[in-house]
Amino acid sequence: MARFFKFILVALLAFLLLILGVFKLLFRFIRGMVDLGRNAYGSVKNSDGFAQAYQNFASNEYSKSRLSIPEEVIALMAKVAKSDGQVSKIEVEFMSDTIKSMLNGMRQARVPSILIDSTKRKLFSLANKAKDDQQSVQYYCQSLSQSNEQVRTGVFFQLITFATLDGLSDSTREILNEIGRVLLFDEAQVANMINQVLGGEKPGAYPSDKDPYKELGCSETDEFVVIKKSYRKLVKRHHPDYMHGQGMDDDEIRQGTEKMQEINAAFEEIKRRRAL
Repeated sequence: MARFFKFILVALLAFLLLILGVFKLLFRFIRGMVDLGRNAYGSVKNSDGFAQAYQNFASNEYSKSRLSIPEEVIALMAKVAKSDGQVSKIEVEFMSDTIKSMLNGMRQARVPSILIDSTKRKLFSLANKAKDDQQSVQYYCQSLSQSNEQVRTGVFFQLITFATLDGLSDSTREILNEIGRVLLFDEAQVANMINQVLGGEKPGAYPSDKDPYKELGCSETDEFVVIKKSYRKLVKRHHPDYMHGQGMDDDEIRQGTEKMQEINAAFEEIKRRRAL
């Protein structure tokens, strides 16, 4: 009888230990999910660079701010796109590519698909809202303006390259200047960054040994609408957001960025020659 009770006691103890182990594992899982829910979107304001800000796009830490940096980027892109009065097809495609790039960063960080899906809906909704709302540029720069210089510079360069997709109209340059001021860049810095994206040369200083029409795969006899179509096609192919969305590595993206500067410089030279 004593052995029987001893066996029952050992079995009960083993059962209790098993239950305790299960609860311990369950607690860890729940705590992990809670931590993931709290940190899934990781604070982008403290990122060391623009790429890291995207990579860390997973956290409710930014709930301390009204919007996260990636959300502000999408909203500002919508504002830039609408600055000339209409949003072109290519601008819509690139806003979409940018959102997909952000979502890919979340997938790489192993963020649960349910959070990725909700973020996707939120970003696309924000893009549609921001292009037509009455909120100021400053409203959509609250987190960005408090970020470090590397993040602010990276974001501003992205907005400039995005703006070149449809050509830099006076109204588009005006909103870029406004964004630059809010992001704490002075007039000279803004002008220099825009100039870098447009090819890094002063107006009229296009290299004499290069043919801007050949650079765009066009002929000097082509109508400007044909040249513009070719320009947009090339810019899309070499745009950092598009290349990132295609899974290209950093070296390929850097080469694409340099190529896009050459494309922009050629396009600006053609417009100069045609007094456009």
